[in-house]
Amino acid sequence: MQQNLLYMSSVKLLSNLPINDLTPETDYLGLIDKGNLIKSFLIGNKDQFNEIKMFSLYGEWGSGKSSLMKYLEKELKGDFNTYFFEAWEYEKDENLAMSLLEFIDTKSIDSGEKFCDTLLNYGKRIFKGLGKSLKFDIMGAGFELKELIDEFSNQPKLTFVQALEKFKDEFKVMEDRIIADSKAKGHEKAYNIVFIDDLDRCEPEQVLNLLSAIKLFFTYGQRTIFFCGIDKKAVEEAVKTKYGEVVKSNEYLEKIFDISFSMPISVNAIKLVNHFFEQKMIDFGFKEKQDLRELIANFFKEIKFTNPRKLKKVLNKFNLLKNILGLSEEEYLPNIVGDNISYFEIIYTLYLLILHEFYSEIFFQHLDTTRKQSNFQKDYNNRGEYKIGSMGSYVSDDRYNKCEFPLKNVCQINDNNIEEFGFTFCPTNFTKIIQSKYAEEKAIIHKKFVLEEGYEIEGYFFDYIQEYIDFIKNDKHISNCSLIHIKDLIHRLL
Repeated sequence: MQQNLLYMSSVKLLSNLPINDLTPETDYLGLIDKGNLIKSFLIGNKDQFNEIKMFSLYGEWGSGKSSLMKYLEKELKGDFNTYFFEAWEYEKDENLAMSLLEFIDTKSIDSGEKFCDTLLNYGKRIFKGLGKSLKFDIMGAGFELKELIDEFSNQPKLTFVQALEKFKDEFKVMEDRIIADSKAKGHEKAYNIVFIDDLDRCEPEQVLNLLSAIKLFFTYGQRTIFFCGIDKKAVEEAVKTKYGEVVKSNEYLEKIFDISFSMPISVNAIKLVNHFFEQKMIDFGFKEKQDLRELIANFFKEIKFTNPRKLKKVLNKFNLLKNILGLSEEEYLPNIVGDNISYFEIIYTLYLLILHEFYSEIFFQHLDTTRKQSNFQKDYNNRGEYKIGSMGSYVSDDRYNKCEFPLKNVCQINDNNIEEFGFTFCPTNFTKIIQSKYAEEKAIIHKKFVLEEGYEIEGYFFDYIQEYIDFIKNDKHISNCSLIHIKDLIHRLL
């Protein structure tokens, strides 16, 4: 097999980088519709930019904020002088606020000769000691600048107030020169928009310092607005790090930003899946043929795994694994390559890849039947005479460890062994089982498991297995590969 790996064919992969040229075909999140809405809002409200200057786009890491802002930058070039500041690239700089000011200056002219040296000099004076001196007062005026002002106490030639007034004047001079430059090029653009990206990749202290500096100093201009991509979790962590419980992150953000937008909630998983899978109709024998791509897209939705960056990473790994297995000479490989593919083995492999990439602890515990048995025993002991259906009989019986059995045997499901099947795939990290009439009538389902925090993905997958159990029963191409072998393949090869 190692020799075969040297001759692997090219693998169809997707980059995790932002999409610079967003099209309907690559728009997995409805970003174009959202972008056009924001574009219309910004173009239609320029007359208010002398007062409203701070905009945010909220979305978690990997949700597509960068792609949406890149789209907005391209779409707004005809109406604004646009700047795209990727904060993480300047993370190592001592002062991100100064880096931003220099970035705007450098990108504003073609000649490369700075025309805002005076502004930069005053900026250096004002931003000196920025990180240690800004104190947020949630109940008061907003910011406490006393320590920052004290930075100037040993510089009698120029007070803080004087430097600040000079900075304000020079910032407006810079705006006028940028606009004059655009007019000289034949297309006057009366406003500037600065996109701030990658803040969620910066250290917490840097995040707060930059946001505070923009709010305090960069909004003195009359024709410049700032549009920041924000992961609320990153800001919450930063606020907790600096202010403890004194300041709430939502209140902090409300003080910083005038208007906020949010990323689209739903992901069009089918567009992503279509990139990796050819159309293939699956015949389960008990209903109309099913489109494999639609089934897989629905699987991701059902287990609540829809972050586009994470989806692309898992699908890339799946394609890589398929390529490796297609060249392998090993016996008992999962049927995820070729014509006679097994739908169950595809979704189980995808699930293991999700665990391997993003839930490593669950990945290694996933088939730990001893842990499951222990949890069942604890639950059984806690409720005394109370049993959870007949699954209670599996607690101390090693006969029901099916992880090393051929999948073809494990998935031969009937009324007599459905709970045995349920035990094989039930969550490992649960703390309690809640009894219900439904649980007596059918295999125990996730909604009756109380899961440890952070382990919800186990329950979502088990829910899916229970709901689509007929698809598993009627999967004609389930192989002789075992659960443990698929898990080991992923760990060993990827």
